[in-house]
Amino acid sequence: MEEYQVGPGRVWKPETAGERAYLPEPLEPERLPAPAGRDGPVPVRPRAETGGPELETVVLTSAEAESKKEEAETEEAVPAETGPESKSAESEIEAADSASAEAKSKKAEIETAVSVLSETEPKKEETVPVETGPESKSAESEIETAVSASAETETKKTGTEAKKPLSNEAVTGHTASLWKYLPVPAEEPEPAPESLRLYQKYGGGVVTAARVRGKKHKHEGTNCDDWYEVSGFQNLLLAAVSDGAGSKRFSRIGARESCRAAAGCLRRELEGLWTPELAADAALDICEPRCMAACTVLAGAVQRSVLKAREAVEAAFYTRVNDPAYEAVLGRPLELRDLSATLLVTVVIPSGAGGRLVISCQVGDGMIALVDRKGPFEGSVRLMGTADSGEFSGETEFLVSPKMSSLEALQSRTKLSWSRSDLLLMMTDGVSDDYFPHETELRRLYFDLVANGILEGENPGELTEERLRLCRKLPQPLSYPWVNDQRVQVPLHYTRRILETAGLTREDLWRDGTALAAARAELEEQLALPDPARRLERWLDNYVERGSFDDRTLVIAELT
Repeated sequence: MEEYQVGPGRVWKPETAGERAYLPEPLEPERLPAPAGRDGPVPVRPRAETGGPELETVVLTSAEAESKKEEAETEEAVPAETGPESKSAESEIEAADSASAEAKSKKAEIETAVSVLSETEPKKEETVPVETGPESKSAESEIETAVSASAETETKKTGTEAKKPLSNEAVTGHTASLWKYLPVPAEEPEPAPESLRLYQKYGGGVVTAARVRGKKHKHEGTNCDDWYEVSGFQNLLLAAVSDGAGSKRFSRIGARESCRAAAGCLRRELEGLWTPELAADAALDICEPRCMAACTVLAGAVQRSVLKAREAVEAAFYTRVNDPAYEAVLGRPLELRDLSATLLVTVVIPSGAGGRLVISCQVGDGMIALVDRKGPFEGSVRLMGTADSGEFSGETEFLVSPKMSSLEALQSRTKLSWSRSDLLLMMTDGVSDDYFPHETELRRLYFDLVANGILEGENPGELTEERLRLCRKLPQPLSYPWVNDQRVQVPLHYTRRILETAGLTREDLWRDGTALAAARAELEEQLALPDPARRLERWLDNYVERGSFDDRTLVIAELT
């Protein structure tokens, strides 16, 4: 499998082909929304977890009080030893008392927060999920440190162990019911549809795609910011995916317009470029000079489609900048940055020896990956993009950034790969962040898609006694309340639970599809849906990961 970076008019092989670093912020643990009347997020833990000694109130009679006073005075009159050992013990006790006092203070703050939240929990409409910004991270770290210190102090004083923290399932099981559903605001200009889905056959393969509004947007009654477009030309497959900036009210317009422009421009470019001669050159061995030249031509088309997408977003801004409807929503004039969005563009081209050329260009976060379902476990996943990062941690570059205005700026963001991979995955960060680090976790994404009936897995063959015993170990599907209707619970399978319960490794699942096939067969309601796109839409809208509440978009192309 070969990989090259591509620039206009030239192709070269990097010094460390295939090696790249991607280190975004780790996923934040899911937190409960801030209770009404309080500033900022309040990470919540049950009272049982806060630890720390309980305070006790003792009432004495006057005679008992006088007796206690005399005893205390007598003890104060006795001189204490001043040897090294006593000083050390005294210092240790003072330190422990100090830590205990501080822990008690923090514990009281935490219990107050819990008490306030407990009073407001029944009123779900007052609960507001918050983004994981720097302030919330700091507050969470401070409170978790206090809880830890309190537990350690309790252990030292009582000799008992602090209770174990809640599992991920316990946390998500509690928070899942706190989210509420508000429809997309119809009064805003250009409201986005609640969801999108696509199941379509093209010359280059079969595409299953879906996009759903994230839990946070549903809870706040705001629009989904993701978009995607898929197209085909002869036996070539084209796709674009975009994620509007969550902090920008009209970023959904930038995401939609950039995807439409990129897919449309790339198709028009290929219609003019794709001659029998270019097709023959692209089918040659990747090391052949003619093939390299063809790759350069095709990569240039992908890069120009990205620049056209940027122009389309700018045009969308200029046609709306004087419209009072947008200014009324923002409380100020519309700006170009209000349409900020990422963009991922990919073209798949059949090549020689049963392989495929895949050319991609990525601006911003999200992920593009190839999966070789018929190959060995090691090397079965190939990343085709590198997420941009902004000036500060957690930021990303957007298409309207001044840095993204030239072909030269897109060279390092353009990747080309020849492989026999038969599955293309393109996703926004609402999905990719749930499967980080991508080099290993994207296999788990593939397993989740098979276990939940979205992709067909390999036929495991004869059901032997050993395989039957394995099936008996599999966990039951896990269900959470659907945000759109809390009365509905959607059972789904999670690869992590399958591996833990059955005592399997990911390589075991890759080599033998028995467990995934058995898990899939249990989801009768999911399999009853008429096509994989509806199953994907349902899965994206209902799978639960701790700290995950963003819009989710996933485009799956089974390449032929």
